Amino acid sequence: MYLMYIDESGDTIPLSQSGKKFLVLTGCIFREDDIHNIEEKFRKIKGKYYQDPDIEIKSNFLRYANPDLMENSPLKLNSKKKYDELEKDIADFLKDINVTLYSVVIHKEPYWSQYPAQNPYHIAYTFLLERFQKYLKQEDSLGICIIDPREGQTEKHFMGNELSSLHEKMRHGDGSVWTKCPNIIEKLLFSQSDQTVGIQIADLFCYPIYHVFEYDKKLNEYWRFKELSLPKLYKHEGEIDGFGLKFFPDKTKKDLKFFL
Repeated sequence: MYLMYIDESGDTIPLSQSGKKFLVLTGCIFREDDIHNIEEKFRKIKGKYYQDPDIEIKSNFLRYANPDLMENSPLKLNSKKKYDELEKDIADFLKDINVTLYSVVIHKEPYWSQYPAQNPYHIAYTFLLERFQKYLKQEDSLGICIIDPREGQTEKHFMGNELSSLHEKMRHGDGSVWTKCPNIIEKLLFSQSDQTVGIQIADLFCYPIYHVFEYDKKLNEYWRFKELSLPKLYKHEGEIDGFGLKFFPDKTKKDLKFFL
């Protein structure tokens, strides 16, 4: 059995309302048997720095824990040396754990030009679920999806029923833009990130992917992407594009440094 914890960076807000350029949806796949040990390792790091093994560690909380930055964070430390040690421990932890990533990057402006008034989250979720199904079929296994219902600025609270409905339709039959996903069992499960280690870890991997697209960087220009997220993205014969990483719509790839 595999569990895919899902997190996003970016938003579904129109650019005219100061929305981000990209929406990135990332699925972090764990073997069921590995989850307990991974959780215990993560809790040990949390306890070391915060004396609270249940404290929530997410990408923005971690980045802004740096005392040299002005932004607030519930993880804020008063020592740069201590922050550097925390950053290293988290990075080593993420490098070490046995997970596989799939990430879908939606370029919102050209997407809306092609599909006006459509919610980019839905197509991102469709692409992600299809890839999870292929992974499960390859592994001859079954899988469950878990997502945070209140994360970020994507208004999942209001579209939760729509997302659950899409999930069920994909499980039980072919659609106009998807093929049936029979290896995915159970309804879409909702769990808050502050109570779910898997979603916190998915967030730590998701933000670096978002960062290289939103700030138009080459894949080796942001260390968190190069060292943490990139090695975990699913690869087919060494390639991530179209496999572990799905970019949509394709037509704007040529304008981005990532694909140079």
